[in-house]
Order: sequence, then structure tokens, then C-alpha cells
Amino acid sequence: MNNKIRLGAKGSTLGCGGQQAVMPVRHRVIVAGLLTWLIGVAAGCAAVVTEDELIRAENWYQLGFNDGKWGEKAISPPTLEAQVSNVSKDLQPDYSLYQEGYQVGIEKYCNLDRVEQLGLEGKTDWGICAFRQAEGGLYQSFWQQGFNRRMHVDGPGDF
Repeated sequence: MNNKIRLGAKGSTLGCGGQQAVMPVRHRVIVAGLLTWLIGVAAGCAAVVTEDELIRAENWYQLGFNDGKWGEKAISPPTLEAQVSNVSKDLQPDYSLYQEGYQVGIEKYCNLDRVEQLGLEGKTDWGICAFRQAEGGLYQSFWQQGFNRRMHVDGPGDF
């Protein structure tokens, strides 16, 4: 049996039992890209940090940022203290850092696309993003665009 792999400028020659197949360079690039992507996904999954880990690391800013970026309501100081005491009795949370992170996260969550989506859904109560409604301007324009698109749909089946 003649098993060989030869990498050349025009592709790879794979041989098995006298049979040869050429893998073009573009296919090798695709395979290499997929492998790189899989390795990246695996590395990204390993980097997921839990809420308990953030508490143990006393990363109050990131804890608040995470709540904000997912559109959650900010937790109260007593609730944060209770969460912390469930993880460790020795830690004292810094609520001002939590609030600072939360503000950045909620601003990221309440972006123009989210506001437009509220309009598409016909929502006049912007919920957690009400502060954007008070700002008016571009946010109000994007909501209006979404709302207008909703009004031009023939019926619920089209939505």
C-alpha cells in the first residue's frame, strides 16, 4: 500500500492503496479555518466566569455590568449582600462599583437596535430602557421607525 501525504503549492495529495486525491488549497484553508474556529469556541467556553467566581474575586463592577448587559434590573444593596454572604461570609460588597458596572452594561443593552425592536413590538413602555425614552432624540427616532414598520404590516401573520 502506498500511503503518503504530499503538501504542494496546488494542494495536498492524499494516497491510499494507489488512489490519489487532490485537496485544493481553498479546501485546506476552509479546514484550517474551521479548526481555528473550533479551538476558539472551546477556549471561549472555558473562559466563562460564574457569578460566584466574580463574587469570590470581589469583581463588583463586572457583576453589575453583567446584570446590565442582559437587561436585568439592578439589584438592591441588601440583595447583593445576601448573594455575597451565600458565597462567603468574609466578603463585603462594594455597591458603588456594582452600580458603576451596571450603568455601563445597561447602556450597552439599551442600544438603538433594542429600542427599534421595542417599536417593532409596539411597546410604548420601554421598561428597563425608559431612561433612553426620556433622552428622546435618536433613540425616539429609532423607536418610531420600528413602530412605523409595525403599522405597515398587513397583519399578525406577516410579523
